[in-house]
Amino acid sequence: MEVPVYFEDLVVGASFLSDEVAIDRDEMLAYNRRNDPWPFHVDEASAARNPYGGLIASGGYTITLMYRLGHQIYNVPGRRWAVLGASEWHLKFLNPVRSGDMVRLRITIQNKRESSRPQRGYFDLLYELVNQAGKVVLSVVVAGLIERKPVIPTGASLRSG
Repeated sequence: MEVPVYFEDLVVGASFLSDEVAIDRDEMLAYNRRNDPWPFHVDEASAARNPYGGLIASGGYTITLMYRLGHQIYNVPGRRWAVLGASEWHLKFLNPVRSGDMVRLRITIQNKRESSRPQRGYFDLLYELVNQAGKVVLSVVVAGLIERKPVIPTGASLRSG
């Protein structure tokens, strides 16, 4: 049985951590070539001359990693956050991501507030993609909506039959 995580279950200040994953060079380059083919993302010689001194992941690829690792937190067997969607992002690329790096995602609940609609609430989450050296490579403050626990009418029975 799946147990939803609702607005009422969120605790401001609580953090959740994903597993660590290695940045696969072939996957990174395939993404970069298809979606963001700037020379510092796809060409070794050109990238060696840029301020980063070598190939770096595209911002889009870095965000894809954030999404992938986020599902390890939001959608685990037996538990699924009742997220309705995100309406605003404040995004910062703080350090480059390179082939061979190890990254994990930390999500921290920064704030929550009630909505004028009784079936949902608002949250602010801080997503931080952190590399093997403990440096934050991507920081995103996400404002979104999440379901509230269903209200059981007074006098209603939870038994069936």
